[in-house]
Amino acid sequence: MKGCNVKVFQFRRDSKMWFSMLCVLLSLALVQNSQLKIHIPRSSPENYPRLRLNEQFPSLNEFTICSWIKPHLIQREFSTFFSYATSRSDNEFAVCLSNKDGNVKVGVNIATSYTEMQCSNTEWTVGEWYHVCVSWFNTNGHLQVYAEGYQCYIDSNNETIARGDRIEGGGVFIVGQDQDTLDGKYEADQAWIGDIADINMWDEVLTERQIIQAGKCEGKRNRGNIIGGLRTSMTALGISISETELC
Repeated sequence: MKGCNVKVFQFRRDSKMWFSMLCVLLSLALVQNSQLKIHIPRSSPENYPRLRLNEQFPSLNEFTICSWIKPHLIQREFSTFFSYATSRSDNEFAVCLSNKDGNVKVGVNIATSYTEMQCSNTEWTVGEWYHVCVSWFNTNGHLQVYAEGYQCYIDSNNETIARGDRIEGGGVFIVGQDQDTLDGKYEADQAWIGDIADINMWDEVLTERQIIQAGKCEGKRNRGNIIGGLRTSMTALGISISETELC
């Protein structure tokens, strides 16, 4: 591999030294199959650190998205790790940790509808890695959330949302912030603070076995066909990237 010719990220950085270091990290990731993580620091009115998908986002009737997350702080309201906004809705699709009443749940927005899932087998602790997957199928509105390989549930046992709707394409996909307009109107108390690694998104619903397998480090891990780890073209704004010993 000569130089840093792999078009994985496009960065807004003035420092040539940082760019050279990044080239080394990306080369290591691709050649040695090491894992990269992003660190999202605390937001401020002057800076909202985030990762923005560069590639065109498709319309979806179903999907699965999985990622490793490590919270450094669980916000009192929302800690948003994925946010997808369109001209139709700034909450076309979003995933967060909800901590409004001190009981941490996984909150999911799909096509303007919102619900929260209780993950009874997971104790959310700062500084720990968790594997989270969310899948949705529009025909019956079936929503599934898995944390650490265990399924989470809505208290009402009615795991449906946005039945018959769809996720519109052509919007903006952001990691680490909650959009209130297309890539804008961010709020610091709804941002993610911590690390995120191995983001994968598919345009289909994975089976439970596939979801559990996605959270294991041994063997070959399939990449998403919409987002395939941190190898998908993204723009990093105010975040740091490094190798992780996660796997």
